Amino acid sequence: MSAVADCADVLDRVVLLVDSLKEEEWTAPTPCEEWDVRAVVAHLLDVEQRFLANLTREAVRTDLTLRENAALLTAAFQAEGALERVVPDRLGDITGLTLLNILMMEHLAHGWDLGRAVGRDPSFDEEVAARTEEFARLMSPEVPPALRRFDAPQPVSPQAPAIDQLAAFLGRKIPA
Repeated sequence: MSAVADCADVLDRVVLLVDSLKEEEWTAPTPCEEWDVRAVVAHLLDVEQRFLANLTREAVRTDLTLRENAALLTAAFQAEGALERVVPDRLGDITGLTLLNILMMEHLAHGWDLGRAVGRDPSFDEEVAARTEEFARLMSPEVPPALRRFDAPQPVSPQAPAIDQLAAFLGRKIPA
C-alpha cells in the first residue's frame, strides 16, 4: 500500500468508530485525560482542517464532518507532487509526506483513545502502526518542547500490539 492509502485507511477506521458512537458515549472519559470523546473528535476535526489548509493553501470550511474532511485530505494528498511539496506548519516548513505521517500519528493515537473510551477496537493495521511508531520516535527529538502535546513514554510489553506500542510511546498508560 502507498502512504496515502495507509493514511486513508487509518482515517476511515476512525471515521467508522466516530460514526458508531451512541449519544451517551460522547461524554465518556478517554485515556487522553483532559479530554472526553467529544473533545478528542473536536481535536481531530481541528487537526484535519489545519492540515488541509496547510497542504492546499486554501481556506477550508469548518462545518464539515470528520468523514468529509478525511475525503478532502485524502484527495489533497493524492494530488501530483503533494507529498514532496514543502508546506508550512507550526513545526516549520515540512514536506507533505511528513504532514501525512503526523496526520496518521494523530489519528492512530486518538483513534486508540476513542476505542479505549467506548470499548471498541478500530482494528488498525499492525504494520502501519509500527511504521508510525518509528516515525514518531524519529520526529520526537525534532519537536520543540513548547509544541509537544503528548506525555512522556510509558512502559509497555515488547509483545504488545504495535498500536499499543505507539500509544505507550505517546504517553498512554497501557493496562497490563
